[in-house]
Amino acid sequence: MGLKYPSKVVVGDISVRDGLQHEERFIPTRAKLWLAEQLILAGFKRIEVTNFGNPRGMPQFADADELMESIYTSKLVADHIEDVETTAITIRERAVERAIASRQKGFGPDRILFMVSTSESHHRVNSGLSLKDYWKMAEKYIQLAQDNGLKVCGTVSTIWGCPIEGPTDTKKALEFTRRWLDIGADDIEHADHDGSAPPNEVYDYYRMVLDAFPDPN
Repeated sequence: MGLKYPSKVVVGDISVRDGLQHEERFIPTRAKLWLAEQLILAGFKRIEVTNFGNPRGMPQFADADELMESIYTSKLVADHIEDVETTAITIRERAVERAIASRQKGFGPDRILFMVSTSESHHRVNSGLSLKDYWKMAEKYIQLAQDNGLKVCGTVSTIWGCPIEGPTDTKKALEFTRRWLDIGADDIEHADHDGSAPPNEVYDYYRMVLDAFPDPN
């Protein structure tokens, strides 16, 4: 039996968040706003705009609240913003609480993103928690976020390899995908965190995903 491919594809953009994350100098909020506006005007319906994590560890996102408010009050995209889904990264509890507070003020985001790595070492560096403790936290905060009108994305990272541990087993990523769905995630992102995955391995992985979850919608 052939694979059932998605009925449509939505192209999103993560430039405002991921594209600027590792810049050594702080990018002015007005410049980030300009980039977000241009992406929206270009027709993107899903954009990832910031990270609500601790600004001491990620100073580039010290303006997360200000940027969200600027986007939602921008006159330039006022006629488009209702059709755009904005996403913010929320790895830990406080970040989720900040995203909820922003949304309650009317400034989004529409969707937040949790992340687990199939590599325990990478996950601990990224989140500060063991995988066991993170799953426990995520289940609680997924419910809290959804109760406050937020969609929740569960991301699986280090699918094709880890910079700390080396090769990883893609079957573990499939297991984590199922677990995200079991605890209530609205959608899943399968991340090639450093862009190192060969095309054939990406194809093989997604074939495995579609075999396990026949209806991608």
